[in-house]
Amino acid sequence: MALNRKLLALALCSLFILCTQTPANAAGARLQALGGVDLLQEDSTNIFFNPGLLGQYSNRTWFSLGVTGADGVLGVDPTGGVAVRIKNVVSLGLALNRSPNLYGMDAALWPAALSYMPDGPGGILAGPDGPEVTTAPIRFPLDFFVASGDAYSKFRAGLNVYYAFGNQRDWDIDDSDQDELESVSIIKSETHLINATLGFTGGTIADKTRVDGWVRVGNMSAWQDQVDTTETGPGVEETTVDQIVALDGVLRIGGGVRAHLGDAAQGLVVTPGFRYDVALGAYRFDDNLVSPDSSAEQAGRDVTAHDLRAGVGLAWRGEGLLVQGTASLVVRNLNQVDSTDAGQDGLNITTTDTLDLMAPEISIGAEYEVLPILLLRAGVRSAVVGGRSFGTVTSGVGELESPAEFRVQQQIATLDPTVTLTATGGMGLRVKRFQLDAIVGGIFLGQGGADFLTRVDLGFSFD
Repeated sequence: MALNRKLLALALCSLFILCTQTPANAAGARLQALGGVDLLQEDSTNIFFNPGLLGQYSNRTWFSLGVTGADGVLGVDPTGGVAVRIKNVVSLGLALNRSPNLYGMDAALWPAALSYMPDGPGGILAGPDGPEVTTAPIRFPLDFFVASGDAYSKFRAGLNVYYAFGNQRDWDIDDSDQDELESVSIIKSETHLINATLGFTGGTIADKTRVDGWVRVGNMSAWQDQVDTTETGPGVEETTVDQIVALDGVLRIGGGVRAHLGDAAQGLVVTPGFRYDVALGAYRFDDNLVSPDSSAEQAGRDVTAHDLRAGVGLAWRGEGLLVQGTASLVVRNLNQVDSTDAGQDGLNITTTDTLDLMAPEISIGAEYEVLPILLLRAGVRSAVVGGRSFGTVTSGVGELESPAEFRVQQQIATLDPTVTLTATGGMGLRVKRFQLDAIVGGIFLGQGGADFLTRVDLGFSFD
């Protein structure tokens, strides 16, 4: 009977989430209300960057409803999933519609991809000298989890695979001369995003030292190609791949490690943590018929993005009260190199390098149990954001692969530091196996705007 209830919950969750195509764009309600630095805070949403924790947070289903509004129109961005433990040995999990902007999924990967698609998937794909084409939006993101052990296992391991894709096709059939020999042009656009994460944990929830770490590899690619087919006679066709504009791929490799030092049930817990990701991107343009000798075919765009966070979190639990804070250093770097053919064996190379520094990023939050079923939360998160930008234009002569440099111009600018401040309030309800967490207000100084009821999370435990 218990297994049937779990399967029913999975089916209902899957049906509801698949009814929407819009991904969520906010952190989990409880985590966001307490400051929102997931690396340095213990929370069930940690399974999304370390699947080894799934055994600890299994036997439950959850549903997250993001509430958005613009120009008086109210919208919702649902996401959800289920995790089931089988005989305290292995846990299986499924999450649907999780945005790639959630829980560190975008670290390094997204800045690199946006160098080719400034508006993201579904927007324009562009590169140096080449044409601009529209990419296919990604839909129905899917997370699959498998993990070993339960909350009292000394060692746990888990694997998460995330995948989202988009596919569009346009056909143009021409037989204007009415000779019954058709010319067909098919334009195909595809976008793929896949990420695999392997995680490990050591220590049970009763231990005063709990360590976990993870490694992940992801890839995002997008392209549009045009295939022309011409009938030259009955049953005789000539097919040519005419044009390809492609983000050949953004490869992201990263990982992290952290430790929780202290009793998870009461007293002080210290959590040092570190996370680093690097992403590499490449661009390609080929044109076989319209302009087969176009200099744009020799142009290139290479992108490298780095994302690092290191810091420490403190959490103190007393009678009905949780107070926690984090302090961390965040460094993000984006390097973009465009090379174009300047004619007469000339070459132009434009390098843009941007360094963003958040030092320090500080958060503090508190949760108080007003009643056995009611919790109130509040959190503040602030950072001083600064950095530097470097721009270099290099001109050269000779072969494209090894030009002889003869002129270099460089511009270095310091980005004006800005202060960002996010203040949020929230509440939680606990009724037996059911729980509800909500953000009931938020102010974003330095970023503009204020929100009310921006996120509602629902959960149900089978245990």
